[in-house]
Amino acid sequence: MVVILSDNRGPGAGSLTYSAWLAQRWMELMRFLFMQLTFLMGISCCMATAWSGETPRSTTKHTARQLIGEDRAESSTIGPFELSGTDGRSRIRFQFASQLRLFFESAEPDSGEHRSESLFMEARRIRLVLTGSVLDPALSFRFHLSTAPHSLELMDYYLNYAISPQLQFRFGQYKVPFTRYRIQSFQQLTFVDWAIVTKYFGAERQMGLAWHNGYEKPPPWAYVVGAFTGVNARASHNTGLARLFDRELSNPSDLSNPSAKAEYHPELFLHAAFNANGIAVRSDSDENGGGLRTSVGLSAAWDLGPVAGIDYTLRLSPEILVKYNGVSASGIAYAGFTDVGNSPDLKLAISGALIQTAYRINGHYELSIRYAVADFADAVIDDARAATVEPSFDRVVREEEVCFGFNLYLIGHNLKLQNDVGRLKRSYVEETRIDYITRSQFQIAF
Repeated sequence: MVVILSDNRGPGAGSLTYSAWLAQRWMELMRFLFMQLTFLMGISCCMATAWSGETPRSTTKHTARQLIGEDRAESSTIGPFELSGTDGRSRIRFQFASQLRLFFESAEPDSGEHRSESLFMEARRIRLVLTGSVLDPALSFRFHLSTAPHSLELMDYYLNYAISPQLQFRFGQYKVPFTRYRIQSFQQLTFVDWAIVTKYFGAERQMGLAWHNGYEKPPPWAYVVGAFTGVNARASHNTGLARLFDRELSNPSDLSNPSAKAEYHPELFLHAAFNANGIAVRSDSDENGGGLRTSVGLSAAWDLGPVAGIDYTLRLSPEILVKYNGVSASGIAYAGFTDVGNSPDLKLAISGALIQTAYRINGHYELSIRYAVADFADAVIDDARAATVEPSFDRVVREEEVCFGFNLYLIGHNLKLQNDVGRLKRSYVEETRIDYITRSQFQIAF
């Protein structure tokens, strides 16, 4: 659901006077503050119950561990809720996540046109998840469905079998193991949404087989090795090269309007990391505090049959995450390689970086800042220009993002209000456009 609150050009557009333009901006601000107030009034009802320590009436004597969350790092949570057999060998866990977002954008269009501004509200994500085990606790499954308006997508479906904690196998559709940052759930993000680098480098979901020693909850020495189909299940992340070459992407996970599946081509992945002093890597926020903890990792992806103009042949990404007494800082570098021109040799096609830091105050408040950049190499830009049939080449060749955030954690990541303001700089061959965004997002998850 998207509700458009305004979509107006700047002062001087058409017959709009400056005073009328200011009046419209003032009304939009009042609407925005009213919606924020509505959010907080709804949240206050949940706060009274969550902080009172009372157990909900619907719980049973077996649900104490469910309320504290057996696999969650936060001290207070909502859920999870599950059904289990008397012997504990089979269980089904029900999970839900929803995000309601307010979004204001001041966009710079083509040269010579007035800046356009819009304010709208949308149900950004609505997710239903079933997880559990079948007959044996070592054999687990996950079924993840997106049910947001105009979006019915089958996100994840896989089986995971643990021979031992250090040797597990996973088969099905899920996120490929390219950077710990992207492996984490959207529910755990420090900012309202993913940084722009995931659009250019991924990772996205694919069908595949992987062996690992803890995909989402890794031990100190962690690894994931996998072989996948090379075809993204969704046209959301790792789409930068296709955007540059203006290639159409399939979206086979869309159940409402499924597209034809692209031809499979093997893609191999490796993720290795060292997680020191018990660092929690499920989120890049330091919700628990504590002494110095670090995580250092490297991700690599090698496509054995890349599609020209869509796939990189090789992707590399080293990353580091540091946490100390509520302060978290992370840095990730990206590089994508592909054939350029008629040369069979691999050359750098795109490079990028993500740097962000945050400070968690008293467990409930957080301040954060982020910088991200993605930059195509000149040789790849020349290839894309040579391949286009359009008279003009109006495509992004470099993008930068700066964001400042403030979060309010009511019940950990289960109930939180996130806010950020950002500046997006998009460079084209002949011009640069700068957009400004303000986002406010309410999340409830259990």
